[in-house]
Amino acid sequence: MRITKGHPKRARWIQSFLFLSFVFILSAVRAEDKTPEKSDKLDLQKLEDKYWSAKDSDFAVVQNRTYPKDKRFFASGSYGLLFNDSYSNGKMYNIAAGYYFSERWGLEFAQEVGSLTDNASTSFIANQNGLKPNQNKFANYTSVNAIFVPFYAKMSFVDRAILYFDIQIALGVGTLNYDSIIAEAQGPTRRSSTLGYNFDFTQQLFFSRHLAFRLDIKNKWSKQNLYRYQLNSNETEAARSLGSNSQQDTTVLFGLTFFF
Repeated sequence: MRITKGHPKRARWIQSFLFLSFVFILSAVRAEDKTPEKSDKLDLQKLEDKYWSAKDSDFAVVQNRTYPKDKRFFASGSYGLLFNDSYSNGKMYNIAAGYYFSERWGLEFAQEVGSLTDNASTSFIANQNGLKPNQNKFANYTSVNAIFVPFYAKMSFVDRAILYFDIQIALGVGTLNYDSIIAEAQGPTRRSSTLGYNFDFTQQLFFSRHLAFRLDIKNKWSKQNLYRYQLNSNETEAARSLGSNSQQDTTVLFGLTFFF
């Protein structure tokens, strides 16, 4: 730039302006050089802290149920067989009614009744020797059960239908009645009662909102008094008692549940 001698003040002002502009530009360039460059890398630690914080540690699955049980009454009837009894076999019947407080919890009142006879081994001994083993026969069991439903699911049946089912367990307590078998010539059969406990496994397959097929595996435990089937001619009734023993029964039943 050319500066004329006829205007000394103007020339000094222009020189000062150019000098200050140069200093400003130089300062700006140095400041930009000191600014750290932003990284294009993903900060995984920040991502983890944001989306996996403590407030997000609790979660639940939200599921729309096609066949709900929440706040509904139900009644069921079942038929099956008694297993693991060394001396008896026969039919078992179960009726129950209850209420589901939620999809997960419910309460049930149940009555299980047995119609039992001697099995083949017991009948053979009786026919050969006129004697029977010292034994008790299950009569009936009345219980109140707490129901827990941990599973509700659906499955495809040969790619032609969707089947809905649940699996539940029940823990209960009740009164168990049993008959102590006594020789007919020495007195009638003795009916006794005892405290019983049960742990049941149930699977229900839903046909509609109101009807489901059910499979029950019922396990019962009790402590029962045992008596001798026959006394010798020189013995009194005081010798009949054999003390008490623990008894476990398993029943498998099939039936239907109706939901109101």
